[in-house]
Amino acid sequence: MQKLRCTSCGADLEVENQFIRSVTCAYCGANYMISGSQTLDPKGKTATLADYPSRLNVGARGTIRGRAFHVLGRIRYTYDAGFWEEWQIAWDDEQSPPDWLEEDEGMWTLYRRGRIKAAIPPYEEVRVGTSISINQQNVFITEKRKGQVAGSEGQFSSVFPISGEFGYVTGAGDKGKLSVNYWQDEIELSRGDEIEFNDLVIK
Repeated sequence: MQKLRCTSCGADLEVENQFIRSVTCAYCGANYMISGSQTLDPKGKTATLADYPSRLNVGARGTIRGRAFHVLGRIRYTYDAGFWEEWQIAWDDEQSPPDWLEEDEGMWTLYRRGRIKAAIPPYEEVRVGTSISINQQNVFITEKRKGQVAGSEGQFSSVFPISGEFGYVTGAGDKGKLSVNYWQDEIELSRGDEIEFNDLVIK
């Protein structure tokens, strides 16, 4: 575990593992990118998150289909119809990088970031109800929206935009659910696996 210090308030920041790329100070809300072994690159501040009923919280431990994990961080996104939350989880067996557990209206989906192996159509060209090719896989688009970050806490294996809108689309492919985030500077692909209520056990 790596220990750094918040340059805003002086609080200690403990970086969980080698995959962490950004961290939010629990005391002042300052958000940092991990830019080196002993350095922090400040990004600004995120809003303090209000608590809503959930089975999870930062620091919680549990299992998904018998595989043990613990929660590293939480991000809340807003869009025109409400909000959803994504929980950054690290596997206790350390056999793979941290994954994301999405919570949306009581439904859970486990997402794993994927590599983009071929060009993905620009956000403006994607249409709900049509199919696009993602990594040579035919994906039927079921949702297309604009969202923004409402706040965060904890630490994360990816860097997300603190301000401004981003586009995202979700769809169904031959190998399951896929999600594409169109950040300002990059496109991010994730593969989703829907989790049943009893698959997620909180200790």
